[in-house]
Amino acid sequence: MAPDPANAKSAFPRLPVLARWLRRVGRTWIERARGGETVFLFLTAAFIGLLGGLGAIAFEGAIHLFQDGFWGTVEPGLEWLRQVPVWKILLVPACGGLLVGLITTYLVAEAKGHGVPEVIKAVALAGGKIRGRVALAKTVASAVTIGSGGSAGREGPIIQIGAALASRVGQWMGMSARRLRTLVGCGAAAGIAATFNAPIAGALFAVEVILGEFGAGQFGPIVVSSVVATVVARAWHGNVPAFSPPPCTFASAWELVPYALLGLLCGLVSFAYIRLNVAADRFFEERRGWHPAVRPALGGLLVGLLALVVPHVLGDGHWLANDAFAGRFPGLLLLALVFAKMLATSVTLGSGGSGGVFSPALAIGALLGAWLGGVAEPALGARYGGLAAYALVGMGGLVAGSMLAPITAILMVFEITSNYPIILPVMLVSILSTALVSRLTGHLSIYTFKLDRQGIRLFRGRSPDLLQEHRVADHLRPHVETIRPAEPASVLMDRMLASAAAQFYVVDDQAALLGAITLGDARRVLLSPPPLARILMAEDVMRRDVPAVAPGESLSSALAKFARARLQELPVVQADDDRRLLGTLAYADVLAVYQDEVFKADSAPALSRGVSALAGNRIEIAPGFELAEWEPSARFHGRTLADARLPDVLGVHVLLIKRRDATGQLATLLPDAQTVLTAGDVLVLLGPAAAVARAAGS
Repeated sequence: MAPDPANAKSAFPRLPVLARWLRRVGRTWIERARGGETVFLFLTAAFIGLLGGLGAIAFEGAIHLFQDGFWGTVEPGLEWLRQVPVWKILLVPACGGLLVGLITTYLVAEAKGHGVPEVIKAVALAGGKIRGRVALAKTVASAVTIGSGGSAGREGPIIQIGAALASRVGQWMGMSARRLRTLVGCGAAAGIAATFNAPIAGALFAVEVILGEFGAGQFGPIVVSSVVATVVARAWHGNVPAFSPPPCTFASAWELVPYALLGLLCGLVSFAYIRLNVAADRFFEERRGWHPAVRPALGGLLVGLLALVVPHVLGDGHWLANDAFAGRFPGLLLLALVFAKMLATSVTLGSGGSGGVFSPALAIGALLGAWLGGVAEPALGARYGGLAAYALVGMGGLVAGSMLAPITAILMVFEITSNYPIILPVMLVSILSTALVSRLTGHLSIYTFKLDRQGIRLFRGRSPDLLQEHRVADHLRPHVETIRPAEPASVLMDRMLASAAAQFYVVDDQAALLGAITLGDARRVLLSPPPLARILMAEDVMRRDVPAVAPGESLSSALAKFARARLQELPVVQADDDRRLLGTLAYADVLAVYQDEVFKADSAPALSRGVSALAGNRIEIAPGFELAEWEPSARFHGRTLADARLPDVLGVHVLLIKRRDATGQLATLLPDAQTVLTAGDVLVLLGPAAAVARAAGS
C-alpha cells in the first residue's frame, strides 16, 4: 500500500524533536557514564581537536589542488615562477579573485578577509555562535585565494574553519554561551596547532587573541584540542616543523643591542602593516561603483602586476621565510621584499580576498630580521649568532607586534626551533615590538583594528559597551508620520498640530527618506511672513542632513549619532545605500535600554547569589518595586525577549533566567534582547509591585 502523503508530511516536523531528544539522551548518558560535566567538556574538546586536525589536512589538500590547477605544481617557488609566462602571473591571481568574489558575495559573506576578526566578534558579541556553512565556504575561498597566488596566509582560514566546526558542534549539543565560547577557542587552537605543528602556541593563541582572557576552566579543554589536533597532523605529515631554519644561537650579550633595535623596527613595521591593511580595506570599501564580486579580481590583478616585478610576493610566504633563513637574498632586496609583501597582502585581503595575515607576518618578520642580521654581522664578528637567529627573532617580533600577542610569538618560535638560548632575544624583541605598537595604535591589533572600524571595542575579550549587543531593529517604532516634498507648508502645519509625533519625514514615491521636519522647523514657518508661508513646501523646510540608522546597527552607534544630531528620534532606513524608511528610533528608548543594562551589571552578582531565596515568593527590593519568579506560558516559547515585549505586555523587566541544561543542572543566565525563551524557563522579574503581582499570578 502506498504511504499516505498527509501522514508523511506530518512526520517531518517530528524529526527536529527526535534529533533534540537523541542529543539530550546521548549527552546525558556520556556525562553520567564518564564522570559528569567536566569530563564531557574534555571529551568534546578532544573531538573538536580531531575535527580541527582533519580540517587542517583537508584545507592543505584543497590549497594544493588549486595550486596544481592554476600553476601546474603544488609548491610554486621562486625558480618555478621565473619560468611561468607573464600573462599567467598577471591573470591567475585575478581569476582566483573573481571566483572568491562570487563565493563571498552570493554565498557566505563571512568567508572574505582575515577570518580571525569574525571569530573574535562571534565570541565577544554572539556567544560563540558561528554558522556551520562558514567552514566549507572559508575552505574553498581561502584555498582559491592562496592557490591562485594571492598573498594571504593559512592560519586565519583554518582558525575560522576550526572555530565554525566547534561552534556547530556546541550548538548541536545545546551548549551554554560560556561553554560555546570555550569550544570556539578549542577549534581555533586546533587549527593553529595542526597548521604549524605547534600545540603550545596554538593553545596560547586561542587564549591570548581569540578569548582575550585566561581562565583555568577554559585552558584545559583548549590544551586537549590543541594536542589532539597536533597528533592528527603529525600522523599525516610526520613530526616535521613548519619551518626549517639552520642551526643558530644567542652568541653574546653584545647581541642584545641589535636585538633591541630589531624590536623597535619590528614595532614600526608591524604598525605600518596594520595601517596598510586598514588603508586597503577602506580604499576598496569606498569604491561604491565597483561590484563586490569584482573587487577581489581587481585586487588579484594588482597583485599580479606587482608580481611581474617581485614574484616573491605570491603565496603565503612560507618558502620566502625559509629562503630568508638561508641568506639567499641580498640586503637591499630584503628591505624591498618587506614592503612588497606588506603591500601585496593588504591588497589581497583589502579587496575581499580570503586568507590570513599570520603567515605573511612571519615572512615579513623573517625578511626584516635577516636584513638587520646582515647589517649587524660585521660589527659583532665572533659574537654573532647567525643570520637565521635574527630571521627567527624577527618572525616573533612581527607576530607579537601586529597581533599584540607576545606570548604566542615567543612560544611559536621556541616550538619551531626547539632552541632554548634563542628565547631570550625573542622575549626582548617581542615585548619591545608589542609595547611600541600598543602605544601607537591605542592597544589595537591587526585583528581588533578591523572590529574598531565597525564600532566594536573589546576589553578582556568582551565588549565593555553596554549598548553594543543591542540592535536598532529590536527597538524601532514602525509608526511614522510622512509627507511628500511638494506638500504645501500649510498642510504640513495642520498635520503637525493634529499629530503627537515629534518629527515628520519627507519621503519620495518609493518611500525613500529625503529629510526630516522637526517642531522647531515648523515654528520657523509659523513665524515667517504670510506671503512666504503660503508658497513654502515641505522640501523647503526639511533638514537634509539628518543622520539615519540601519536595523543592524548597534544602539551604541545610534547613540553617537544622537549626540551629533541633538534630536529626540532618528529615522531607521533599510541600509546605507537603501534609504527606504522603516520606522524611528527614540532617544528615550535607547536611554531605557542603557539604564536596564547598568542595573543588570551592577546587581547581577548579588542577584545570582540570592535569587534562590525567591523560591516562588515576591521580594520587595525598594519601596513600590518587587522581585518575583514567573514561568512564561507556551505562547512565549520560542520567542526572543525582544519579540515577547514583556515591558509593554506586563510592565516588568527580566533580570535573570533560571534554566536547566541537558543534564538537569540549574543554570542562571543574564539575558539580552536575543535570548530565546524555552519551555521550563523561570524568569526573575523586576517591576512595580502591582505589575509584578499580575505577572506572578498569570
